[in-house]
Amino acid sequence: MQIKMKNKIIAFSNTYFLILIFLLINIGSFAQLSGEFIKGQVSFISSQNVYVKFENTHGIQIGDTLFAVTNDKIQPAVVVKNLSSISCVGTPVNGIILSLSDHIVARKKGEKPSIDVIAQESKVSIAVNDIAIEQAEKKKETKDSRQEINGKVSVSSYSNASTDYSSYQRFRYNISLNAEHIANTNLSAETYISFTHKINEWTGVNDALRIYSLAANYDIGKTASVTLGRKINLNMANIGAIDGLQFENAGKNFSYGAIVGSRPDTYNYGFNPNLLQFGAFVGHRIQSEKGNIQTSVALFNQMNNLVTDRRFAYIQHSNSMLKNLDLFCSFEVDLYAVINNQPTTKVDLTSTYISLRYKPIKKLSLSLSYDARKNIYYYETFKNIADSIFDKETRQGIRFQTIYRPYKNVIWGGTIGYRLPTTTYNSSLNGNTYLTYTDVPIIGATATVNFTALKTAYVNGLIYGGSLSRDLYKGKIYADLSYRYIDYTFTNSANPLKQNVAELGISWRIMKKLMLSADFENTFETNGNYSGRLFLNITQRF
Repeated sequence: MQIKMKNKIIAFSNTYFLILIFLLINIGSFAQLSGEFIKGQVSFISSQNVYVKFENTHGIQIGDTLFAVTNDKIQPAVVVKNLSSISCVGTPVNGIILSLSDHIVARKKGEKPSIDVIAQESKVSIAVNDIAIEQAEKKKETKDSRQEINGKVSVSSYSNASTDYSSYQRFRYNISLNAEHIANTNLSAETYISFTHKINEWTGVNDALRIYSLAANYDIGKTASVTLGRKINLNMANIGAIDGLQFENAGKNFSYGAIVGSRPDTYNYGFNPNLLQFGAFVGHRIQSEKGNIQTSVALFNQMNNLVTDRRFAYIQHSNSMLKNLDLFCSFEVDLYAVINNQPTTKVDLTSTYISLRYKPIKKLSLSLSYDARKNIYYYETFKNIADSIFDKETRQGIRFQTIYRPYKNVIWGGTIGYRLPTTTYNSSLNGNTYLTYTDVPIIGATATVNFTALKTAYVNGLIYGGSLSRDLYKGKIYADLSYRYIDYTFTNSANPLKQNVAELGISWRIMKKLMLSADFENTFETNGNYSGRLFLNITQRF
């Protein structure tokens, strides 16, 4: 039975890879830039995503390419992964060097965008906290009382067939909705809900349902608002979601507010009224032609069964006033401890995130970050074992990144990360470098080769890889082909993990607001084990 299954997976993957290679070589480039554009600018840059602010995002869809404007010339910059009414979050095109306030343009509704290099990554984690940080970076817009409703519904299927691990199929259903000024009133609402389950395996609603956002908002006058439900407060983005009542008064330069409610359950992210929390915050913002400065300070008290569990201060600051230099940082300082069974005040820095980005010259971008955050929440995602290990070992710590573009079609980049030893984790070291050539002659694709190294207390790993990607038909069909060789050696096991991983991805924009994507990944290990994973997603926007 296993032999038949293995032959089917091999035949399935080989057929699709041959078809893709044929298409990459023989189909010409159809997408050309023309028409009018919507103007925007970069508002925030995280380690994985770029956030762009517009006056509105009418006509922009998931999968669209946003273009950077330099010296009256445009070049592909960001591929949209998610969007709200006035901003987009997306993946940067390999080698693009962006900084805060860079000018970005998008095609107006009805145009056919070019997705030259990178399509939507269906398996990429999107940090809820980083999305909230981007929202916090946005300029306060003049409130408009007109109704505006948008959202999306998506269905995903993740299938895994393996000789070494149990095979299974998982389904995920997502719905997101943003209704502003319902019936032209001061009432607004938002939600993002995910429901995930495995075939023939049911563990209950609490394990399947994830509510990341579910809140109603009412504007009181021009500056004040009150929110009821689950929502991340933009002035305290890294704290995470808050279940309860939030009040905010946001003026031109100063803002203040108060919060009372509870925090999501630690184990299933559900509603838990026993985890009561309350606090207040004050913020200040300076805006000028040179850049922006934003600072907010919050005091929080968190309880467990009406007993103080934690009392802390949260500080968030962003600064882009210096030319070519962007700074974002957040800190949590604990102010409460129990010593010899007696509550006492104690100052202890417990969470830190600092990101510094510098662009000394046009072709070079440098960034340095330090991440010691503990409560990062992600939208649902699916990863193989090797990728999960790498993500876990590289998120926290010090990271230095550089991107250099010596020639028009050549991009070199690299990252070095080091995690300091703590009481919870041992130290770890990781590095990555890649070389990209855009617009390969004859086939018009983008080719990338990369190398990654990982060294921790329990695993030493090397990853060699390469990829080929391109737009296949007028911005409607996009494909990418990649290969990786993974060599992991574990200190507590005599059995290394050696894998050959090949992946094929195709995205098809069926209609303006309907997109279908498929990713097939085949893994072969040197010991004869294999696994095949198929990720399908269909998304309808409205």
